[in-house]
Amino acid sequence: MNITHTILFSPVFLPLIAAAGILFIKSFCPTSIRRIAEYLGILIGMVLPLLLVLTLYPIVQNQGYIETTIGGYAKSIGIVYRFDGMSLLLILLAAAITLPSWIFSRKEGPGHSYFTALLLIQNSSIAAIGMTSDLFNLFVCLELMGVTAYVLIATGKKANAAYASFSYLMISSSAMVFFLLGTFGLYKITGSLSYEAIESGLETLSGRDQYVALFSLLLIIIPVLLRVAVMPLSLWLVDAHSKAPHAVSALLSGVLLKVPLFALLRVFALSPLASSLALPISYAGAATALIAVLLALSQSDAKQLLAYHSISQIGYIVSAWGLALHAGISTTTGSLLLAASFFHAFSHAQFKALLFLTIGKATDAANNRNVYTLRGANQALRNMGERVPLTMLCFLVGALSISALPPFNGFYSKTLVTYTLKGSLHYTFLSVASAGTVASFIKLSRIFLPSKHPMVFPLVKERKRFPVSSHLAFILLALSCLAVGLFSEQTILFITGLISPEEAQTYDSSFFFTQDNLIKTSITALAGLVLFGIAVSKPGKHVLHFLEKRRGGFTDLFLGFATALGALALFAW
Repeated sequence: MNITHTILFSPVFLPLIAAAGILFIKSFCPTSIRRIAEYLGILIGMVLPLLLVLTLYPIVQNQGYIETTIGGYAKSIGIVYRFDGMSLLLILLAAAITLPSWIFSRKEGPGHSYFTALLLIQNSSIAAIGMTSDLFNLFVCLELMGVTAYVLIATGKKANAAYASFSYLMISSSAMVFFLLGTFGLYKITGSLSYEAIESGLETLSGRDQYVALFSLLLIIIPVLLRVAVMPLSLWLVDAHSKAPHAVSALLSGVLLKVPLFALLRVFALSPLASSLALPISYAGAATALIAVLLALSQSDAKQLLAYHSISQIGYIVSAWGLALHAGISTTTGSLLLAASFFHAFSHAQFKALLFLTIGKATDAANNRNVYTLRGANQALRNMGERVPLTMLCFLVGALSISALPPFNGFYSKTLVTYTLKGSLHYTFLSVASAGTVASFIKLSRIFLPSKHPMVFPLVKERKRFPVSSHLAFILLALSCLAVGLFSEQTILFITGLISPEEAQTYDSSFFFTQDNLIKTSITALAGLVLFGIAVSKPGKHVLHFLEKRRGGFTDLFLGFATALGALALFAW
């Protein structure tokens, strides 16, 4: 194995080595040594692999991808790994959110060796998901990522955290059984598990075997969409995100929802028939964006509101992603749609992680998560030792970003998504959803307003020093939201260049600040303000209260899975 292949695998094996070292030292060394081991583990397992794979950027740009087989076996029998532009983007996405979340967890929890080791194992699985070209290996890596998610959710001290983790475990594991059945179906008719061999085998099929292949693809696609939380497969997400520790919520929303979606790209490429299935998925994404934002607006719990917005923003990403596959990612339209999809995925990861961390800290300080009763969150934070209101200021950066207001990243990523969808039904759905997003975050922002009545906050026996690590995490994410916005053109060119180098040369950013687009942004903000006024009126509160009570149960998760599978199968037929 040459040095290039060693660097290629560094995001997979270095985090595992670092995690093993942290757990070994925890078992046999004192606390002071354990802390040092955690910091070294993050440097070796997260920062170093990121720096190493960035050196492969010129090779990926020139060659398109780097391919190797584990153990030096022939491609027909070995596990093939292919490092391409999307692999690099997923590794960057994971590192960009995991590092601030880990910094926040140092003082806010769960700040222990097991948590750091789990984060490293999770990042290793994400890197492997992005590079694997073997269907069964994809299953193993998705399950490894899922197992770390179940454990991380269960580490929360909030009520029902274990139940939320168990619900996610049960529905996800049950769904992945169908993924295995689909894998078996493709293996049975093609005789291989590698993407390349399966694709070649599917081209020669005819008659009944074509239907078996298509149904096998459906059995693979639906479980992955469940991990992505596209409606009606998203009922597991609200409890999981709202009950998890704040650092874990940031990771779940920022990273774990997106990785399976972009890993599914290669599975869709296996059959020419699969591209037609991307069209109904794109419509499901548009519907998800609209329905979830209405449910978010109805929530009284701050973290549940953010969780529903994670589902809504995934709708934007899936809409562009599905239409990119339907158009063909090798076409100009398809590559631009795919770049827009990933750009919004990256932007959403940044501002949603920031929102989960800041809102989590503010509601913990006030010991209250009800957006209708909580006021004066700044006073509660001052009681906790915060002298400068950085938590509120960083929250506002996240709120303005998700509301798509310039100069923050959300404005550019949402505008790019809607611009590429202009003229379609998706565009209408997403435009209405954008107004709902503005209304939701006006509603959520009220927790920082001064209270008209004296508020009772948790007693603090002595003046505490506000954790520097919390502020550092907030500032890193807030600055990244601003930086990606200010350097949006370079960011889009970087993403497009990795996805399709030829199309990067045709990109034109002049549409962001056209008169029509600025008018649309102003109308959306005004519509959001009007919608907020309706939401806080008596009739509006009655309707929203009704929606809030319409929560799905555990059995509804399985009903959603059966509905999605049946709908796609009917469309395919």
